[in-house]
Amino acid sequence: MNETVVITGFGGITACGHTIEDSWRAIKAKESGVASMESWDASEWTYAKAAEIKNADPRTMLQDKKLLKVISTQDVYGIYAATAAVTHSGIPSQCERTGIFVASPGNKFQQQYDFLPLFAKAQGDMKVFAENLFSQVHPTWLLKILPNNVLAYVGIQYGFKGANENITNHAISGLQAVIEAANAIADGLIDRAVVVGYDIGPEPQGVVYYGEIGTLSATAVKSFDRQADGTILGEGAGAIVLESKTSALARQATIYGEILAGSSTSEAQGIFSLASDGEGLSRAIQNSLDTAKLTPRDVGMCTAHANGNPKSDSSEAFALRDIFAKQALPVTGFKWAIGHTLAAAGVLETIFTLLALRERSVPGIATLHELSSESADLSVSSEAQVPLSSIGLVNARSFGSMNAALLLKATVDHHV
Repeated sequence: MNETVVITGFGGITACGHTIEDSWRAIKAKESGVASMESWDASEWTYAKAAEIKNADPRTMLQDKKLLKVISTQDVYGIYAATAAVTHSGIPSQCERTGIFVASPGNKFQQQYDFLPLFAKAQGDMKVFAENLFSQVHPTWLLKILPNNVLAYVGIQYGFKGANENITNHAISGLQAVIEAANAIADGLIDRAVVVGYDIGPEPQGVVYYGEIGTLSATAVKSFDRQADGTILGEGAGAIVLESKTSALARQATIYGEILAGSSTSEAQGIFSLASDGEGLSRAIQNSLDTAKLTPRDVGMCTAHANGNPKSDSSEAFALRDIFAKQALPVTGFKWAIGHTLAAAGVLETIFTLLALRERSVPGIATLHELSSESADLSVSSEAQVPLSSIGLVNARSFGSMNAALLLKATVDHHV
């Protein structure tokens, strides 16, 4: 990186709160957003819990109310988070040097629901289906499923015309979006970027399929715990504004932190496989350290992927042990509180890591009772810990045996 990349704003919404501030207060108070599902009756389901956003009215969340006709609820959350981050940062609109980098979940099963009544009516007769298609399915259906809706409408709303990317790579998408945006700024392609991650995990078909492949828990996300038995899907969106330090200084912006380096790797194991020794994650962390010219002892805390799946947690523990050896590095995770927000996770957890570093308090994993044997030598606790430095590591892992790692630093002097 040639230009220093700083953080000048953030925003978001989770099952713990409609703002980052509310979500952060809940996390510190050990309050989880995981509860029985309310969006449909799942009382007879094996996996009946989710981290759903409560009492959110899309009509109050957008500046342009007309968008509600042509975008989905997950898009609303993404735009809402981006708006909060832009407002927080105070970056100027109508700019050719501002880019947008988005971690998108792509399409969801629920986006096909408009077709279900017609499918039932046609009873397998494609001629009947075709004859009734345009009278029964609204033509704006196509607009609602575009995977780049958030990227497009945030750009339109603010007149941001710079470099942009729409990344759809499951649960490492958020960290990849942050890394790509930071690289674009460091290389001088743009002066600033809005990075957004958004997703809605708990929809009926998603719960069925995640449950069938053995990734869900019926109770809670118990990261690194001996009783860990899976993850819980969540809803959420996070956004972070990155900026060249030159640009931030020029407009006298508040600087909250700095992006130091990031890396993504593949283990090439398979769609549902991860290397048991965490080799791919180890490489991502080491690549990031090498790029930032740091040693493991420079790192003050780690926000682990910590999704509560035993194989994922144990291999992540191996990776952390491989890099940090017996260093008492405070390790935490946030999915116990906000659920697994998939494409949104990397952005939201980057924000929470920044807040933990700035407040010099790493929240505990409230659902942790007894460390698993594989995680026994990690410095993981149900209580808050003090970071060893102002530098934090954020990990992410996903289907396809993908891994990502990000290093960031909180500013000591909060204001320019």
